[in-house]
Amino acid sequence: MKKLQLIAILSIVMLSSNVMIAQSKTSAPTKKETINTSKKEPEKITHKDIDYYIIDGIWYAKINNRFVLRTAPKGAKLKNLPKGGEEVTLAGIKYYRLNGVFYKKIKGGMYEVARP
Repeated sequence: MKKLQLIAILSIVMLSSNVMIAQSKTSAPTKKETINTSKKEPEKITHKDIDYYIIDGIWYAKINNRFVLRTAPKGAKLKNLPKGGEEVTLAGIKYYRLNGVFYKKIKGGMYEVARP
């Protein structure tokens, strides 16, 4: 019985450390804090009345005609995933990860920014 308890505790500790590592990687997806223009057409997402623009999987907001780096807001919904990420499974849930941002598939074929 004690071995079973030890295994359960170790499993919880290992799972918690995976989540902490994943969270720590969401702080700085790129060194570019602002850009003036982009040759690529950004995907525009509106979340909680704020317009966000996604360029190569990096999230920006447009302020004074410049794209300013922003953290992807939890709960923002996208029709299409940015290209170049990878599928990961944390705590039995499948996510798509790109530049430290996690996306989870939701109803209607949409994807949502998640914080696992």
